[in-house]
Amino acid sequence: METVRQYPIEEVTTIQIKSALSQINVVAGAGKDIVLKWTDTQRRKTEVVLENGTLTVKDHAQAALYGIVGLIWLKEDKELTLELPTDFSGTVFLESKDECIRIVGLRCHCLLYAKSLVGVIDVSAAEFNQGEFKSQGGNIELHSVICQQSISATTVTGDIECSCPESAENYLLDCSSEHGRCSLPAFLGQGPKQLRMRSKTGSIAVNFHE
Repeated sequence: METVRQYPIEEVTTIQIKSALSQINVVAGAGKDIVLKWTDTQRRKTEVVLENGTLTVKDHAQAALYGIVGLIWLKEDKELTLELPTDFSGTVFLESKDECIRIVGLRCHCLLYAKSLVGVIDVSAAEFNQGEFKSQGGNIELHSVICQQSISATTVTGDIECSCPESAENYLLDCSSEHGRCSLPAFLGQGPKQLRMRSKTGSIAVNFHE
């Protein structure tokens, strides 16, 4: 059975989600409250605590008891969804191991921090103040993303793709891959918004379109 919890926006300034078993979804909310949705099973539990303005979310299970097959079962079709209203202006920390982090359709003046081990970080049709995305082996995919201040994306072996639906004149682009390929637009602007992309062996591709 799905669990749904709502939190008034004035009670939450920081959101911390750390998941090893679930895909993390962050989407735009339809109402004025922060909404959290997840589904637990007998083997897999989600712990949620709101204290001093910080909403902390963790999932856990005794995965070692079930072996590889049991671990696959624990993760299968498991998702945790966070809905953020447009008025939210706090900070969001997202952390995953090998599950995907998806941020889709978000429209709020928040600070976003997402980190994964090998899971993909996928941000699409989103607008926020500042974003920092890090992955060791997973790809970082930023599609139709607008920031008001800056975006930073860093990988070790994963690839980075970034497309912004604005003019390159609005951005200052700083990209570097030690052993990978960088594919950049012919025109580079010197705008106030910063895009910083770093990878050790992964490829980096950036484009702009109005």
